[in-house]
Amino acid sequence: MKIYHKKNFLWGLFFTLMGAAFLVLFLVRGEVRPKSVVLCVLSLLLGPGLLLRSLDRGLSRQDKIDELDERNILIQLRAQSMAFRIVHYLLLAVCLLSAVGAVLSGDNPEGQLVYGGMLVVSGVVWFVSLVTEALCQHHYEKRL
Repeated sequence: MKIYHKKNFLWGLFFTLMGAAFLVLFLVRGEVRPKSVVLCVLSLLLGPGLLLRSLDRGLSRQDKIDELDERNILIQLRAQSMAFRIVHYLLLAVCLLSAVGAVLSGDNPEGQLVYGGMLVVSGVVWFVSLVTEALCQHHYEKRL
């Protein structure tokens, strides 16, 4: 028996072992939680499926083609870019709201301290994301 897709094999093994661990945990504890049951069922459905796909030559070839498909790569890059933009603007909004909160809580020094701390932290993280974006653009402009 040959493993044609090692990444799928490892993920399949992980999910299968995780599902088996949930089953053992159910038996040892004696209590069954709905969230754990859902995770157990999903793990036991996904794990063996990935294991079987990794051992089949044709299915493994199809999985590798799908991983390297330009459309899938483009979708992934666009999704990551959009997520980065959303987080970037959310940080800016938290910055502005923290500044407004610090100004409006003029009578309460503890409130000003909390809002000031939030302003500093969100401002630093926003600035780091801005610098990271600029450095990445510069890097890829030179590279491509």
